[in-house]
Amino acid sequence: MRLLYRKLETLTNGIAFIYNDFMTKLLISTIAINLLGLVLVIPVEFFWWNVPCWLGALFAFAAIGLDLFYIIKCDRGKNKKSKILLSCLTVWASLTMLFFAFCFPYWNSNVYKKNVKKIAKDYDYRLSQKEALQDLAYAYRQLNRVHPAMLDKKGQEFKKVKAAYDREAQKIGGKESVSVVELNQHVERFFSVLEDAHTYARANYAEPLYMKYLDKTKAQGFDFAEVNGIPYKELLQQKKDLFSYESELWAIKDLGDFSICYQWLIYLGYDMEKGITYTLEKTDDQGQLVREYLTVTKDDFLSYKDYLEYNKEYRQKKEESSAESQQAPSFCSYKIDREHNLAILTLTSCENNAEYKNCLRQMFTEVKQNNIGNVAVDVRNNGGGSSLVINNFIRYLDTDAYYEPTCSSRLGPFLVKSGSGHRKNNRIKELLFTGNVYILTSVRSFSSAMMFPQMIKDNGLGKVIGQAPANNPNGYGDVVHFNMPNSRIFMQLSYKKFHRVNQNTSEKYVEPDYPCKSEDAIEELYKYCVK
Repeated sequence: MRLLYRKLETLTNGIAFIYNDFMTKLLISTIAINLLGLVLVIPVEFFWWNVPCWLGALFAFAAIGLDLFYIIKCDRGKNKKSKILLSCLTVWASLTMLFFAFCFPYWNSNVYKKNVKKIAKDYDYRLSQKEALQDLAYAYRQLNRVHPAMLDKKGQEFKKVKAAYDREAQKIGGKESVSVVELNQHVERFFSVLEDAHTYARANYAEPLYMKYLDKTKAQGFDFAEVNGIPYKELLQQKKDLFSYESELWAIKDLGDFSICYQWLIYLGYDMEKGITYTLEKTDDQGQLVREYLTVTKDDFLSYKDYLEYNKEYRQKKEESSAESQQAPSFCSYKIDREHNLAILTLTSCENNAEYKNCLRQMFTEVKQNNIGNVAVDVRNNGGGSSLVINNFIRYLDTDAYYEPTCSSRLGPFLVKSGSGHRKNNRIKELLFTGNVYILTSVRSFSSAMMFPQMIKDNGLGKVIGQAPANNPNGYGDVVHFNMPNSRIFMQLSYKKFHRVNQNTSEKYVEPDYPCKSEDAIEELYKYCVK
């Protein structure tokens, strides 16, 4: 009996050792799965490779399953601390993995990836029907996952986009192959339904070809008025499903840019073997309209390098001017006009960096020293950037608080609103400005450059001079980037819905208090400056 007892004791101890060893390995495996999943969904997905959503979910549920198994198998009352710590890690890691995989708008985006091929295949490269449908479905899937308008599956915007997508898929289904430029048309036809200038599909070609007479035409003072006898405004109506825009004025300018590039003329449906005819217009010194015609074919389009070589004569003055200047002009600059009691801050982009902050301080220091009563901010043709440039500007104005635009962010199945928009003004009291503020705008004042006049006007802090920016203040913005897997066509998608400061206004755009042509805004400004 004693011998049997010893053998049973030895066997029990062996089982206990195996059990303890198994539990240790289970604990380590659960921790490893959590950490590996976090590495996969954050640094790997962000900076290197696209990770499918299902893989993130697989790691999350695997971690949860191992954690539960560990808790069940662990002796009651034993390893209590390790069970609590492991469960906390698993819950946090699993929620993080699931959030990134299904709610984070940058998932599978190429914004931070360095190894992604971002140049599209040639415009005439043929994709098989299967490849084209894969790209079309990819574009729709990302739009459906990210864009705020696509969240409400019963909403009119979703239904319109879905119907347009189904039409384009059916068209591709009837073809054996599709060129890259044709696929770009198919995708843009359902993107453009949203009328969101921030959301579009556009192929970035390795070697775009430019109309070689462009510099000569500009040097002679001509503007492009028509293509094949059709004015640009009418042409836009014919091709509007190929453009994502919020204002016709902006889209017409885009159309003008497209019409001097060979690949984009193909995109617009022109047969460049036959050629096209531009109508050129200018006003002469006597105020008479001068009209000329320029016919071009494929041979009249050059690569950018050859284009610069061809136009050396017309670019010589610019090059000489650049040579005289030791450095490129800054994005922010100002001038003080003591005679007219005016300071003008010019911003060509919205960059909230040390250079901008120093420029602001220097300008308002001189404004105070010279007792200047009028300050204008020129954001004409400013493409946007950081809206914090506006907040830093308002710090110099005599107001205790103000409202800024709010937004709702699309996070997977949720639309999360940012708040009331009310902001306390952390004023720079030693340089506080109490005079008149003016914002100069153009059609091309976009994104944050549109928010500048909006915040100044809607908070009653100043007046707007110029044109209404072609950007809906109640529209969409803040974007993520993708490239389609086969064609590599670039896509930019909005994931926020913005809400204007003044929700009681009937204005669709930020309308100027003193409307005029953008090129006349400075002249108009001087009319209202109080000396």
